[in-house]
Amino acid sequence: MNYCGPHGIPLSTFLGWDQADQDAALGWSAHEARRYPDGSHPDDWNPELGGSRRAFHTHIDVHPGAQLIEAAQASEEFSEAGRGAHVHLITGPASECARCLRTARTQREE
Repeated sequence: MNYCGPHGIPLSTFLGWDQADQDAALGWSAHEARRYPDGSHPDDWNPELGGSRRAFHTHIDVHPGAQLIEAAQASEEFSEAGRGAHVHLITGPASECARCLRTARTQREE
């Protein structure tokens, strides 16, 4: 099922394949299972297997939304919120957000 499930192949169909086809599918599945979380594979880095220690390089991308979330998580308001607090990225400017406008109005009234 390691191979069949993710590909939507009924086990009965898979078991009807030639043995060589089954072996190839299971070999591919085992190979793919060794991938690192970044998507690269140990073989990509191994010169003895045709890979290279310089097979990949990195880029750093700055995600403005992630910056906003990290800033909110570092805020005093977030710390005071306590356990279970979550930061959500909301579409549009705060000046057009009903929740933000209500919060600002309530704070002015206090």
